[in-house]
Amino acid sequence: MRYISIEEAEPGMCLAYDLYDSMGRTVIGRGCELTASYISRLAEYGFSGVYIDDELSGDIHVEPSISEALRTEGMKCIEACDIDKCAQIAERIIEELLAKKKVSLDMADLRSYDDYTYAHSVNVAVLCCVIGMGLELSERDLNYLVTAALLHDLGKLFIPKEILNKPGRLTPEEYETMKTHARKSYELLSDRWDISAHVKQTVLFHHENVDGSGYPKGITGAEQSIFVRVLHVADVYDALTSKRPYKKPYSPYEAAEYLMGACGIMFDKQVVQVFLQYVPLYPKGTRVVLSDGREALIYENAGVHNLRPILLLKDGTKLDLLEYSSFSITIVPPEGQEMGSPQKDEADRAKMLEKRRKLLIVDDSKENLEALRDILQPYYSLTLCKSGEQALGFLSRKKFPELIIMDIEMPVMSGIQAAIQANMLTGGTVPILFVSDVGDTETVKICRELKAGGYILRPYQPVFVKSEIERILDGWR
Repeated sequence: MRYISIEEAEPGMCLAYDLYDSMGRTVIGRGCELTASYISRLAEYGFSGVYIDDELSGDIHVEPSISEALRTEGMKCIEACDIDKCAQIAERIIEELLAKKKVSLDMADLRSYDDYTYAHSVNVAVLCCVIGMGLELSERDLNYLVTAALLHDLGKLFIPKEILNKPGRLTPEEYETMKTHARKSYELLSDRWDISAHVKQTVLFHHENVDGSGYPKGITGAEQSIFVRVLHVADVYDALTSKRPYKKPYSPYEAAEYLMGACGIMFDKQVVQVFLQYVPLYPKGTRVVLSDGREALIYENAGVHNLRPILLLKDGTKLDLLEYSSFSITIVPPEGQEMGSPQKDEADRAKMLEKRRKLLIVDDSKENLEALRDILQPYYSLTLCKSGEQALGFLSRKKFPELIIMDIEMPVMSGIQAAIQANMLTGGTVPILFVSDVGDTETVKICRELKAGGYILRPYQPVFVKSEIERILDGWR
């Protein structure tokens, strides 16, 4: 079988895996031949893609991580806010995964985004269990972790759907409402004497960053339990790779790059390292484009083949990227897969330029300015300044950008001094994203005191830089 996006589905294709709704009912069954009507309906329901069977992919087998019956039962318990039942489901998830010789995390979650809150929590529970197994946690500790993962977003059931699914930017007030979900989840558990304090604390702190810049308490990684650090990684990964009304999903490759880029800022390095041992960057049955222009399907990705998989080419032959003869061949990153006519590309580019958001980048290093320019120029309208004084001169003409990216360490006028004056000129209406070579408690303290949007570290990780900018501009969900 192989995975295709819903946009690639064509009438006559044979469905290789059942599609379910949130109640566990089969929407379309395995073996069914897709029709134009079926495809249109699936797109309307919000399904991102489907698995199909064809002659080429006949010997590619993709297995679900847990049984569909258990997944559906878990979603129903979360929807019903049944805490006791969720605890039982956590035990069964652990039992199923521990019983497997090889846990497969290749299969995409074939759900519509209307089921997101429930499906997300089950996905995160599975991811947490796999990471916990990799960390060699005891079965008791796995139970704490997986139970917390199932319960961590119960508070979202009390957030208005118009905020949860808003396609545009959240207002500051809406963002503050969204942030209350962690505490609401905790409050549902706080009076339950039979729920471990480990579970309750993990639920409360699952949006805390290791550098202390998260919420609701701003605690650092040293103050966080291993359960909190694992849940945070799994939660963000599944959120990134899920389709939502307001965003397209990241590929596993892009999401992994985001996690790596945010190590030491948002995420615990050891947890991310273990996570990357078990989560495939290129899931089996997915299509990739190679640096020599050929297309292929991922055939095997286990162990050493996670980064350099075995591929199935269109002519049915296999290509092992670990073989010496294939060392010069690479997989084109997902962003490079989009193809179109030059005329359409130029029209899209012109349309994008009309709506591009304006950023002001301030750094005394020409090399650093050029590095950020190369990353951001395709997406934003940029103004580059080589000093705080130059930036303040620009702002004094009332030419306010939507975001200021400011180097902390600059001669004559530091980034901190420039940021203070910039806030005075803009009335605090323009968020500031600091750039630093070192991520430490002092940097976090500065960001908090100046109410900055956050900070990024050099050397730059492009996916993380872009994601942080989007988080600040649109409101982190």
